[in-house]
Amino acid sequence: MKYLVPLVAVAALLPVLCNANPDPATQRPMLTAPHVARLSYVSHQGYSAAIDDVALVPRWVMYSLKGEVVAGCVKRHDNFHAEAQLMAARHAAPDDYAGSGYDKGHMAPADDFTLDAGEMSDSFSMANMAPQLPGLNRAQWEHLEETVRAWAMARGELTIYVGPVLPPRPATIGADRVAVPSAFWKVIVDPTQQQALAFIMPQQAIAKGDLRPWEATVADVQQAAGIELPLPATINRMTKPALWPASITGYRREHKLNCGG
Repeated sequence: MKYLVPLVAVAALLPVLCNANPDPATQRPMLTAPHVARLSYVSHQGYSAAIDDVALVPRWVMYSLKGEVVAGCVKRHDNFHAEAQLMAARHAAPDDYAGSGYDKGHMAPADDFTLDAGEMSDSFSMANMAPQLPGLNRAQWEHLEETVRAWAMARGELTIYVGPVLPPRPATIGADRVAVPSAFWKVIVDPTQQQALAFIMPQQAIAKGDLRPWEATVADVQQAAGIELPLPATINRMTKPALWPASITGYRREHKLNCGG
């Protein structure tokens, strides 16, 4: 399935990425979607995000996922909250989702922050949320998230970029009119091996299963989301590589050994 957004460079939106081979851990993605007028940036210890001040969802969230996540034992507590760094601007609130039929969908999943209680709490900021159907959020999207943790356990530290695809005139929910995405994307970068995988999933119920139908190229993600990702120049953005080997069972076993339960 294709999600097309016209690509028009808008240099004034973000600092120019002048490094020909930027470090994905320190450089921001650059938005190219022409209808994005205003962004607010949020920086937490665990992740960074660019919030669309009109759509009130993150255009991208970026963070590092360490293999040690398998040893993280911080328990999840659903403390959804408004983003303190956005209090001076219009922003989403948890109540916007009430009765909407959409989950408060984490872009950077809570279970990627089980090594630190503060980072876990920050993951419940509305700056990290977008409306997501339960049949996606609790199913195939969750399966992708767990697979990424298995990859981190096997490969070491990964750099993750994740966000929504917004149509030109999205439906909205809540008093603050939070935009409803048409799809979601994720790009997983292994900076050591100079490899990347990309996925796009439409806003629909998808049962847990094979991830290959939802694999995309990095170029597909960039076009769909109107974004330019600061990946190493050695990564081919035009191809779909074979999915990396992953043992979710192995991840679960190691996590249970470390944390019990």
